[in-house]
Amino acid sequence: MKKPIIVKKSPVVIVKNFILLQIGAIVAFFIVSALANYAAIYRSLTISHAISFRIAEALFIFSTETAMVFFIFFRWYKESYHIRNNEIIHTYGVFYSHETTIPMEPVTSVSYRQSPLGKLTKYGTIELTGSNINKKIRLKNIPSPEEYVGLILKFSARGESAFDGKNKTGTPPVLAELLNHSEHENLEFKSTFRWDTRQNAVNRVLEKSAMKTIAAFLNSRGGHLVMGVDDNKAVVGLASDFGSLVRKDADGFENHFTQIFHNMIGAEFRQFVKLNWSQADGKECCIISVSPSHKPVYLKSDNSNEEFYIRTGNGTTALKLSETNAYIDSRRNRF
Repeated sequence: MKKPIIVKKSPVVIVKNFILLQIGAIVAFFIVSALANYAAIYRSLTISHAISFRIAEALFIFSTETAMVFFIFFRWYKESYHIRNNEIIHTYGVFYSHETTIPMEPVTSVSYRQSPLGKLTKYGTIELTGSNINKKIRLKNIPSPEEYVGLILKFSARGESAFDGKNKTGTPPVLAELLNHSEHENLEFKSTFRWDTRQNAVNRVLEKSAMKTIAAFLNSRGGHLVMGVDDNKAVVGLASDFGSLVRKDADGFENHFTQIFHNMIGAEFRQFVKLNWSQADGKECCIISVSPSHKPVYLKSDNSNEEFYIRTGNGTTALKLSETNAYIDSRRNRF
């Protein structure tokens, strides 16, 4: 992207700030009036012979109101966010221009929230979180925030093209590197694909759980699903899964995975999923790398119903029909 996308705050913020300043000015006026008799003080001045106190008071209020209006307007006018490929630049300042750069490379989640007034006037706050960010970054009073959430996801350095089955060096992901991170929007660990260690038997529910995560990655920003590692990041391997298959090796695992994927998600989306194999402590693990899909992905359940999943933080969330339509509509440039 050669030119940045420039985002200005909603004009509603002008009205909000003016009302707040008006309230503050009224409170200050009554406090000052209670502290001293400024009419008597003014009449002791020489200028009071030319201009009456009431006229001077009206001129002072008019000048203050005018200064407040200009200050609020220019504060809004000169503040903006510039969205680039790997950063957001916040420009602000009435008399002197200041810039704050927000790197998007560590961003793992982008969301937005709206107050009742925000829903009515279509503005809200965008929140960015990431593995290397100590606290949430908030872009406040953004018009149509759902549209800009999609743009930030698109142009984030860890956005739609980040998970193509390779890391930043162009090589397949390394298990040791992934184990350095906790689960987040783009990373999840599962101990097995189909073997239930508690029941000591094959459990189809586990296969569906893995497919839910993959479908959510496809509908969101992609990610890595690491099979053979438990929630505590302990490497357990896939020996149990291999033993449950007709062909008891990595090829047999991939063949079975592809069959389940075609049945539950669809063959046309298999191109967005790559399986890479890695060993740790002599145990075989599978890193399933998922790139974002160019169209919505629905998971087919046993009763032929279709379910839509997205990633929210470090979890997978099913959306209702109305929520699904709104989610897809807000990402019409992608889907």
